[in-house]
Formats: sequence, structure tokens, C-alpha cells
Amino acid sequence: MGVEEEFLLLGPDGAVVPAARSVVRDARGADQIKPEYMAYQLETSTRVCEDLDELRRDLIRLRRVAAEAAGQAGAYLVATGSAPLAGGPRDALTDEERYRELARRFPDATAEGGTCGCHVHIGVPDRELAAAVLTRLRPWLPVLLAFTVNSPFVAAHDTGWASSRYPAQLRWPTFRPPGVWASAERYDRAVQDHVDSGTAMDPAGVYFLARLSPRYPTIEVRVADTCLDVADSVLFAAVVRALVAGLQDDVQRQEKIVPTPDGRIGADLETAARGRLRQESRLLAKIDPYLGADLAAVHAGFARLRREGTGADRQRRLWARHGAGADFVRELAQATTPAVTAR
Repeated sequence: MGVEEEFLLLGPDGAVVPAARSVVRDARGADQIKPEYMAYQLETSTRVCEDLDELRRDLIRLRRVAAEAAGQAGAYLVATGSAPLAGGPRDALTDEERYRELARRFPDATAEGGTCGCHVHIGVPDRELAAAVLTRLRPWLPVLLAFTVNSPFVAAHDTGWASSRYPAQLRWPTFRPPGVWASAERYDRAVQDHVDSGTAMDPAGVYFLARLSPRYPTIEVRVADTCLDVADSVLFAAVVRALVAGLQDDVQRQEKIVPTPDGRIGADLETAARGRLRQESRLLAKIDPYLGADLAAVHAGFARLRREGTGADRQRRLWARHGAGADFVRELAQATTPAVTAR
């Protein structure tokens, strides 16, 4: 498994800081840290990991390295799905031809500014099996979003969403659940149809909430907001890995599937993005037999979420304590990378 995390660069006042290029340049291990779509966004990519301890160490290391480099640029590294406060050049694209072309083709989506997600890759080398698993993942996407929501604030006000990133990303034509495809060839045809019709620039620009990675032999689950802390990221990865394992088993046992209608999945995703979906027990019943050595860690992770709430819940508590200002931003940065001293 591997995890990609996206982050914002924010000044002490919460304004976006378009310094991603200089941060990447100053960061050690920059092969795993790169600029994202907006010039105030970074993405980190872990190594391929075999267990949760290895994944946790790599996530912590990358956050620390990126946060230290961000500090040299006068910015905080902040893990939140949307910029919570106003200020700064929210339309500042990273200076790459691909991004300029995306902005030209999809101006409405680009106008929302940079949003940040957490993407989990799970190795499934057999593409036919991966395509079958992808179809079975569809009804689980809302519950995966439900416990990873982490973007309640935009432009210094509470949006009423737990994931404001979710409705913002719907402006991208392919930010949708995958379809029901009978084979990898059908999946590939659907991807090519998006490219041919102009709803995506290329296969890498097809942003299904879960997809067959265009680069790796993996299923890539993209539904989650970026996670406020490493513990949330590790929990998400562990759940996705066990869920994919369970769905592979279903495919191989030829269990019958009744496809869930798109409308039902869309409604459940909206409910999850508003922070109102509660299906943890159903999810655990499905994945418990496939957690193996991760069983205790995953149950402890959900117990922590019940005590402390999601990232969105924790952000709202910080907001209630500090309001929209420097203290709020500093505490978000501390939650993102506790070991890096706040400036």
C-alpha cells in the first residue's frame, strides 16, 4: 500500500502562500514531495509499505520534512481539505503546461481554488480482478468519506459541510463514483470516452472517487479529504486495504452483486460530506475478517474517532476556542505535524 497526501501552505494569518516550488526545492527527499495544482499546495507520496508501522513512519517523516521546508518559506504546512480563511492568491496556479491547460478547460473547477485529498493505493496486480473490485467498492465510498471529512471552513465561515471539498470537487466532470464495468477493457473504454469527449484531459485526469491507477498496478481510493493528523491517515489506509481484500475475496468466491444505483450512492456521499452518515458498524463487520494484525489498531482508531470526532469536528472545536485567526491556523499546523515547533 501507499498513501498520497495533499497539503496547503498557509501564512500565520491563514492566507494561502504560493511557495510550493521553493518548499520542494528546500525539502530533503524531494522525490517524494512535489507541487500540486495550485502554487500553494504540496503532495507527498510514501514508499510502498507492507505494514502500518512502516506507513506511519513514512507519513510522519514526510510531514516533518515538508513542514520544516515550509517554515523556511514563512508558511505553515496544514492538512485541511479547503483553505479555511480568506486571503492570498487563491487562483495562483503552479507554473506547468499541464496545469495551465486544465485551468483553460475547466475554469469553473479551478475557480474553487486548491482542495486537498488523501489517496490510498492498494496493490492488485490482476487488472481484471481490480476492475471487479472497483465495482464492488461503489457502495462503500460514502462510509469511507464519512470518517475522513476535514474541511468545514472556507473563507472564514462555516460552510455547514463537514467536507466542503466534496461539493467543490463536483465541478470536475469526472469527480464521481466509478461505474459498473464488467471488465478492465470496459473500464479502459469508459476512461477513453471521457478523454475523447473532453471531460478529462487524459487518463490521469479522470478523477473517479476510486479508480485503477494510470501509473501503478493498484486500486486508488480518492474519496477522502486530506487527514488532519497521521493517525487518521493510517486508519484510512488500513480500512481501505482490508476492504479491498474482502472485496477481492467476494469476487473470487463469485458472490452475487446487485449494483447500487448511482442516485443512492450520490445521496449517501452528500450525507457523508455533511457529517451525517453513520455506518461504522457495517464497515467493521465487513472488514474485521481481513484486518489480521491490524485489527486492534483499527478498532482503537475508531474508538478514538468516537471520542475526539472527525477532522471536521476537531476543526470546529478549535474554531470555537480561537475564532478565525492566527491561533486557529497555528493549531491546525500543530495537529498536522506536532513535532515541528510552531513559529
